[in-house]
Amino acid sequence: VLASMTAYAVMSFIMIATPISMFVEDGLSVLQTRQVISAHVVAMYAPSLASGWITRIVGLKRMMLLGVACMAACVVIAVLVGHHFVHYFWGLVLLGVGWNLLFVAGTAMLTQSYSLAERFKAQGIHDFATFGVQAAVSLLAGTAIISLGWARLNLLSVPMMAAMLGAVLWLHWRERSTA
Repeated sequence: VLASMTAYAVMSFIMIATPISMFVEDGLSVLQTRQVISAHVVAMYAPSLASGWITRIVGLKRMMLLGVACMAACVVIAVLVGHHFVHYFWGLVLLGVGWNLLFVAGTAMLTQSYSLAERFKAQGIHDFATFGVQAAVSLLAGTAIISLGWARLNLLSVPMMAAMLGAVLWLHWRERSTA
């Protein structure tokens, strides 16, 4: 559930603020803004064509780590590299790929974590938590970009990614200590 929440929260928060940052704050064109968002959407769903293969090759925990790493790279670009078209483009592509890897791995892991009798309750809790967080960050993104700016908005996603990283490492440690 944390993986899905993190994937949607970080992705939505940054993606919704991107057009405002590009067009209003940095003066880029509507065409450039549209190109970045289009590339982001393709990057969100294209990895799904190979998600079964990726899962078999790297496993769910590593897939989650790759997702967090891609999202963190997006934040690094936003905070340290720049605010030009190419920076937004590659940052949002990484954000989309990261969302896909983290969300797919998280939902796959969810299906392994409950009994058959718990499946409807588990899915309901998952969806309520994931899309509740997404709704909240979606409402906050506009205010955050205007009041904090692009770099600080991106930095707000770091604690959630750190929590996700910690959860994956804890899960790995727990599995190794029981083996």
